[in-house]
Amino acid sequence: MKITTHGVLRSRAAARFAVVASYAALALWSTWPLASAPMTKLPLAAMQSATVPLFNLWTIWWNADRLQHGFRGYWDAPIFHPERDTFAFSEPQLTTTVVAPVIWLTRSRTLAFNIYLWLSLVLNGLFAERLLRSAGVHRLVAIGGGAAMLLLPIVHWQLDVLQMAPLWAILWTWTALLEHSRRPSLVHGAAAGLAFAVAFWTCSHQALLLAVLIAGGAWILPRRWLAWSTWPGWIAAAAIAAALVFPAVSRMRHVIAKHEFSRTAALVGQLSAAAEDYTGIPGRQLIHLPSIARPFWNLSPGWIKLGLAAAGVAWGLTRRKWRRWTIFLLWTVSLAFLLSLGTNLKLGNWEPWWTLTRFWPGLAQVRNVFRFAFFVQMAVVLLGAQGLHGSLLIQRRCCTRRWSHYAAKVILSLLALAALFETYPETSNMADVPDARANAGWIEFVHRNTPRGRAIACIPFASSDAAESYLVTTQWMYFGTFHGVPLVDGYSGFFPQAHFALRNAVNTSLLTESTLARLIDAQAEFLVIRRAEISVPVPRVATFGSVSIELVYEDSAGVDIYRLTRIPLDKMD
Repeated sequence: MKITTHGVLRSRAAARFAVVASYAALALWSTWPLASAPMTKLPLAAMQSATVPLFNLWTIWWNADRLQHGFRGYWDAPIFHPERDTFAFSEPQLTTTVVAPVIWLTRSRTLAFNIYLWLSLVLNGLFAERLLRSAGVHRLVAIGGGAAMLLLPIVHWQLDVLQMAPLWAILWTWTALLEHSRRPSLVHGAAAGLAFAVAFWTCSHQALLLAVLIAGGAWILPRRWLAWSTWPGWIAAAAIAAALVFPAVSRMRHVIAKHEFSRTAALVGQLSAAAEDYTGIPGRQLIHLPSIARPFWNLSPGWIKLGLAAAGVAWGLTRRKWRRWTIFLLWTVSLAFLLSLGTNLKLGNWEPWWTLTRFWPGLAQVRNVFRFAFFVQMAVVLLGAQGLHGSLLIQRRCCTRRWSHYAAKVILSLLALAALFETYPETSNMADVPDARANAGWIEFVHRNTPRGRAIACIPFASSDAAESYLVTTQWMYFGTFHGVPLVDGYSGFFPQAHFALRNAVNTSLLTESTLARLIDAQAEFLVIRRAEISVPVPRVATFGSVSIELVYEDSAGVDIYRLTRIPLDKMD
């Protein structure tokens, strides 16, 4: 018996390994040719700009760096110096610390970025499979559902936005909610709270949207709200989530209030979905169908998946065990779809989005409202797997003859493959990471010669508000991961008001007393200039009123470094 049991366990472990390996292969294939250059390339997607990938690479480095220091000074990231709490201007992404050892061992920030991306995709598949198995879906269908979640079109459409890739914590949250609704317990409730907290530390933006959707639909799941066994788990979920999330939320809310960060109506409207966008399918398609989506906007998960999801709804509503879960997913799809429309959803003169932002903390700072579409596509995949599971059960009952049984299985298998690959990612465009070795000279000079507590100003600055304009800024930030000296400039989700005034001054009149004095007031010790990108020659030594500059380092990489000095009044002519 022991040998038999051991053999069964070994067989199960081998099967599990095969599934994980399949997900890993699918993750590498779907992002190919990224795996051919994992230490020098970053993925690009719809935006075709490396600004956001480089910024997220910098975020991974900062999390790894702070982990080494026990998270001391975590919120005071080395950008927008001397502003405080600058890391709260954007996504913390604390879960990226899982790849910190990659940076420590290889010194490659790029490899850490790509491993985190692939790991996220694999976990998306595994947690989707686990959720489907918890719901009662057949094992092979659940594995297919996991593969579909790994290949979710909207994830690969936004592949350059790293924090959008990990869906697994959201799936984990849904799994815990489902299990608690069916078998209420403190353990399941605590798991839901922990899962939501992890979702927040993975992507606070999506966790905020998830909270809205849970608040709108969690009431559907429990069979008996008044039963005493239900409430301890819900209380545990709320308590654990609050304990793990509140310290960060409190700091971020303080920063938002201090700087009065908000989004303009025009920007929110620009980044709200339109109903017709759900007819557009991103990536390559097996069958090209007409679309009325706006250019660039492709939010559909695929028509075959939608057909299977409709079958999943019909089948689930007729089964008592599945009914509440089906209604929850259907409600999630509907609510997420409506909310993704943002300011484009109007009922007469009423725009529900603005009403919601007044009553729900944090929503006023949301820019990319269309990202509710992630939840639409996720729920459609889950319902589609449910539809395939129901079809499999019906086939078993109806196809009693052997030939019809096998024929039905072949048809369902082909349908599953068609749904999985009806849309698949384009060959990944890639961006080169700046060459730190070629810039090692000036990086080392800055590292060794900048006094503690001082910063540097790296020229050029971004020339406009467009994300692609900030590519040069994120390149300077990347080099900053090696020299570790704060920058007076930076890139993030939000910008302090002083940034725009400084950017304007630098771009219009760099070599003037007022601009150089601004840089000194920002505690800049050095002016780091990329020689080829400055239209006006900078003298080796010059005085501008009360400020002087002096060339102290010339680099073969085309970078010059000037020391900034304020001249004392008693030494001025």
